[in-house]
Amino acid sequence: MNEQMKQELIDWGVNWNDITERFMGNEALVERFMFKFLNDKSFSQLTEQLSAKNAEEAFKACHTLKGVMGNLALDGFKKPVLELTEVLRAGSLDGSDELYAAIKEKYEPLIGILQKYQPG
Repeated sequence: MNEQMKQELIDWGVNWNDITERFMGNEALVERFMFKFLNDKSFSQLTEQLSAKNAEEAFKACHTLKGVMGNLALDGFKKPVLELTEVLRAGSLDGSDELYAAIKEKYEPLIGILQKYQPG
C-alpha cells in the first residue's frame, strides 16, 4: 500500500492497528477491501431512506454501514454511525439529521481519499 494513502487513512480515522490485525498484516488486502468500500451502497441507501423518512429501511442501511465500518476499522465516523443506528433501531428519526450530517462530513473525505488512490 502506498504510504501516503496509508497516512491519509490514518489521519482520517482508520484504526490502523485494528485493521492490520484483522487482515493479518497484509496491507495489500487492506487496500483491496478499502477500495471495495467505494462500491458499498449502504451510505446512499441511508441517504435515500432518511430523505423518505423511512426509519425501518434507514435502520437497515445504517446497520449495514455500521458492519462495514467495523470490518474496515473506519473509526473516523464510528460515534455518529453507532448513535444513528440506535436512534433508528428504536423506530425514531429524532436527531437523525444531525447524526447523518456528522456521518456525511466524514464519509465524503474518505471517499475522496480512496478515489485519489484507486487504480486506473
